Amino acid sequence: MSELKIGRVLGASLQQAINDLMPTRVEFYETWLTAERIRQGELGRARVAAVISFLRQEGAEYDAIVDRAGRYAADWMVDALPVVGRALLHRLPRPIRVRVVLRLAARMIRGLHDDGRLRALVRRGTAVVTLEGSLFCDVREPVGAPLCRFYGAVLARCLESFGMSARVQLSRCRATGDGTCEFIIHIGGRETRPSARHG
Repeated sequence: MSELKIGRVLGASLQQAINDLMPTRVEFYETWLTAERIRQGELGRARVAAVISFLRQEGAEYDAIVDRAGRYAADWMVDALPVVGRALLHRLPRPIRVRVVLRLAARMIRGLHDDGRLRALVRRGTAVVTLEGSLFCDVREPVGAPLCRFYGAVLARCLESFGMSARVQLSRCRATGDGTCEFIIHIGGRETRPSARHG
């Protein structure tokens, strides 16, 4: 079986978030995560899994790092979309826009690592999103809190990028013993301006 393909954006977003929030730990994480490896597409599952495993041991920093990394990943993937396509998406009626953006986010997550599969059900301003293949939730033993905040940040940021506020609740997580990861997304009723980029 071939090794899971890891997209460059995933490695780059983790690297940038670590640089931003834990600058004193950058040298340690460069054992697995270097700009050259990311650029050449040489990041495999083992390297990224090692980074994620060590990040979990950083305590409260884990959530901050993976949240920021998810937002970076979404920003970069949205910025890479054709300008005309982005403009047309902004003009769609809001209920349709929600569904299209979530389909777009599903495709983006599949591009981050090729076993990520996302399904969404939207009803009256609330989306229930299930994710199979969460790279962040591969653990030997169940843990006490969800570990899939990265994906929640990607979903929220994608919606925000197209003018919709989003509050994401992690309702189920494979790392805590559930069969799959699940997010409940409460989508605000008012149009918003895309929030400022990090950096």
